[in-house]
Amino acid sequence: MKLSIIIPYYNVLDHIKRLFEVLEPQLDDEVEVLIIDDGCNEKELDKLKAKVIHLEKNSGGAGKPRNIGIENSTGEYIAFIDADDMITDNYIKEIKNKIKEQNDIIYLSWRSSKHNVVVKDKPPFWNPTVWSNVYKRDLIGDKRFREDISYGEDKHFNKKIKPKTSSAVEKQIYIYNSNRCKSLSKVGVRKIYKIIIIIGIAQIITTILLIYVLWKLNVFSML
Repeated sequence: MKLSIIIPYYNVLDHIKRLFEVLEPQLDDEVEVLIIDDGCNEKELDKLKAKVIHLEKNSGGAGKPRNIGIENSTGEYIAFIDADDMITDNYIKEIKNKIKEQNDIIYLSWRSSKHNVVVKDKPPFWNPTVWSNVYKRDLIGDKRFREDISYGEDKHFNKKIKPKTSSAVEKQIYIYNSNRCKSLSKVGVRKIYKIIIIIGIAQIITTILLIYVLWKLNVFSML
């Protein structure tokens, strides 16, 4: 098996169906797809051309499903796709062409509603995602994603990866869905935003209460 594609899934059925409309026609005997259903028990996934692993409970992030995908995959190279993102109809062809070069890692060019990223050498430092890379299995080895965090597991994983050789697909074959926030890899971002908002509101309330207490104590009249 040349290529394993790992897709963590969480409540984005319409999106993953559209993804497979583009992905399935590209599949052949050298490519396998693994969908890790993270506690949704979504039976519709079993109709897709993929090996589906249903987890009993939601793990709260993409780390555990990706680790399970790695452990159950057999490909020489491993790619990751977010279930609510999209690919072009030459996604697998372009990756397989680069696999022939036998480099440790393949960097993918991509686009979204906000960005157009063409990678000619190294990817931009501000995008530490795993879906923009294809990893040689030997490079990953026993390295795994952190399962105790719901945001930033991509960055932690990539810090462990030390490729000696690399290549890049200059065609934009991955399409990131920046408008969706229910997939496992994006739910952590939403949680961070909520925390920031809660902290901000708490600070405002604290400031108002402090001003009120100082006013009642006539502190301002003493200044």
